[in-house]
Amino acid sequence: MVRIKIKTKDFDFEKTFKSGLFYFFYMEKPTRVVYFDKKFISLSFEQNGEDLVVDISEKIREKEKELLKKRIICCLGLEEDLSGFYEICKRDKVLMNYLDKIIGTKIISAFSDFESLVGAIISQNNSYKNYRKQMQRVYKKLNFVQENYKNENLKVFRLGYKIPYLVHLANNFGESKIKDIKGIGNYSINLYRIFQKRDYNSFYMDCLTEKIMREEYRIEKDFEEGSVKLWGKYRGLAEAYLQRFFEEK
Repeated sequence: MVRIKIKTKDFDFEKTFKSGLFYFFYMEKPTRVVYFDKKFISLSFEQNGEDLVVDISEKIREKEKELLKKRIICCLGLEEDLSGFYEICKRDKVLMNYLDKIIGTKIISAFSDFESLVGAIISQNNSYKNYRKQMQRVYKKLNFVQENYKNENLKVFRLGYKIPYLVHLANNFGESKIKDIKGIGNYSINLYRIFQKRDYNSFYMDCLTEKIMREEYRIEKDFEEGSVKLWGKYRGLAEAYLQRFFEEK
């Protein structure tokens, strides 16, 4: 077994794992099989004080270990400074009530860009609960190996109109610009920017976000402008937290 230790600051892994603000984990326990350097690697996570400990069941070379460590740091946002966002939350009439759930947690990105776009497609017209179930099934059977996303493999998941989108994604990812891939519109691109590229100045509108802005902030129109006034460059991050809190109700 190989072990990676990563020093953390302002990070509570257990709290983050339970928050649901992630694409990376799909099971009930903090474990994950990733496709890395053309092979499958099993990872398990736990926190010991300020150290995030990642155990790897397979033997890997030192160079692979360092690359994997960098990827995990990126996926978990371990080098992000969110102190500016916390200050916004303290002044925000809604987010201030959830500070204890926000501080110490981070969005967890997908392990790969392809995985994140699979998630963006599956999340369309979907509740978070159902999205999680579908992603769990896809993860178990296909993981996020691009070559596995063929029509005959996807039919068993009953994803309807999303199946040809996923096939097109698999056939064109890495060859075409993301905006030119079928099924990846502005909504999915903004999800990708927020959750994968950690560009929190991106923003997307859906029914839940509109409901939150109307009912909680009394904003009836010009939602883009309203989001900038409320949360500035952290508007995508504020949206991610708010959606998760209000989906719980």
